[in-house]
Amino acid sequence: MKIQLMTIPVLAVLALAATCSPPPDSPSDTRPLGDITAAPQECELISAKAIEIATGFDDYKAVATKGDKGSFASCSVAEDLTPEGDLGLVVEVFDPSPHDPEDLENTKVSTQGNDLPDDLGPGFAARRTNAQDETVSFVYGWTPDYKRLLTVNIYTSAPGRDSLADATEFFRQLKPLLLDGAT
Repeated sequence: MKIQLMTIPVLAVLALAATCSPPPDSPSDTRPLGDITAAPQECELISAKAIEIATGFDDYKAVATKGDKGSFASCSVAEDLTPEGDLGLVVEVFDPSPHDPEDLENTKVSTQGNDLPDDLGPGFAARRTNAQDETVSFVYGWTPDYKRLLTVNIYTSAPGRDSLADATEFFRQLKPLLLDGAT
């Protein structure tokens, strides 16, 4: 009988602890990224605050590249620019896209990607492992004619963030500016 009486309080404490702490795989930082293009901006386009929330970087370097016509081509965000520095976020526009429909479908299948919602597609979101065995969350989206491609890659995510949801939100807000509105 003593064993049963001691077991009940232990089980009650364990049950209480389980209900008070989030599951280990669930995000605990659910702050919205907000307006992805709000000032102050990096690369003349992307909100510094959104970068900080998504990557967890307090101090970082952002490097932009322009396309042939002077339009946005890429924005790379890293903790520092040394080879040892952690890469955080990379947004790229490819015009023309280096991938044909078959390449994109093969990438989607090999990474077990999920189609973007109809209002964001065509495209997919997925995770992959890089050469350093780190998980990278990414979104690939393209124009219906496959001529232009927009990619968002999150290499370093802030603790507790859902990096795939963040990559998708970056894509959702940048698509009208970089893919739909591009000429």
